[in-house]
Amino acid sequence: MLILNKNSQQGVALIVSLVMLLIMTLLAVSSMNTTILEEKMAGNYKDRNMAFQASEAGLRAGETYLRTTPILPPFDGTTAGLYQPTSSGLPKWQVVNWAASGQYRSYTANLLSNISSPPNYIIEELQPVNESGGSLEAGVALESRFYRITSNAVGGTDTAIVMLQSTYKR
Repeated sequence: MLILNKNSQQGVALIVSLVMLLIMTLLAVSSMNTTILEEKMAGNYKDRNMAFQASEAGLRAGETYLRTTPILPPFDGTTAGLYQPTSSGLPKWQVVNWAASGQYRSYTANLLSNISSPPNYIIEELQPVNESGGSLEAGVALESRFYRITSNAVGGTDTAIVMLQSTYKR
């Protein structure tokens, strides 16, 4: 039978338990950091998706405006959001100040919730395109009008910004 003397113990159990506690603490901290990062990523993805859906709604509002307005006003910038495209330099959708009212049109339907501001859009009237074979009269071609709609929207916060474009034929 082995008899241990109290004076011969060296405190190994205390050191082993402290090392195990340190390892478990490091694992818990690492796990929490990963969880926090994943939660931030999921929130940012949701915010960006909300901005994307709002921008899509802005595009549809511009297309609805073109489809339902029988006689369009002149696209000379006098009507908010209706422009001719720039012939040189930056495109009009990059020049427009999306923070200043009066330079764009807004989609203000109550269908969008939890976004920080309504989506905005502009419509640019592109050059007409002659379509061949559209007329029986010799030398006369039918013109098709094309419009570029640019929508700019934010999500739940102002940091998630999505800009989309579509081309509409009328």
